[in-house]
Amino acid sequence: FCSLKKKKKNSTVGRERDRYLISLWPEWSDIEVNAEKWDAAKASRDSKLFDDPEGKVELPASLRVHTWKRPSECILNKTPVVVENEAVFDLTSANEHLLSSELMRWVISELYILWKVCNTGEEKAISTEIVPSLWKPWEHIYSLCKAVKDHMPLYNAYGKYVIKLYWMVSSG
Repeated sequence: FCSLKKKKKNSTVGRERDRYLISLWPEWSDIEVNAEKWDAAKASRDSKLFDDPEGKVELPASLRVHTWKRPSECILNKTPVVVENEAVFDLTSANEHLLSSELMRWVISELYILWKVCNTGEEKAISTEIVPSLWKPWEHIYSLCKAVKDHMPLYNAYGKYVIKLYWMVSSG
């Protein structure tokens, strides 16, 4: 989803100039997530698996897709999970195939930095008044759950997930 919104902005000499605000995806809405139909039985009787109506995600040129597979096609001997271990956050060992892309290295690095900065132990807190705010990346993934604090996304065999992303832009 990408749209342009025209915005008028006053210049320093009193004339107006046109500015465009880019919206890469719809604004986040807890209400919409809470009303989401997560499985095939509720969403559509035509399909047993979710297919995004907007098509496959466009990936960076450095990431060539050989085939698209769902987790259940790769993990055969157990039910896949979204979060296996809440205490460990390792995005590199399972994603070495993505590290050839500069964009993916940047995304993985930023997530890891956020994890390290926000998840310092209480023993490392500057004072007793400061309680570290734990940041958990999986709290930005929604599937088979409501948009509430401390939710835990579950594996969805239908394949539908909503990811909460933040786009930080300078308007100046």
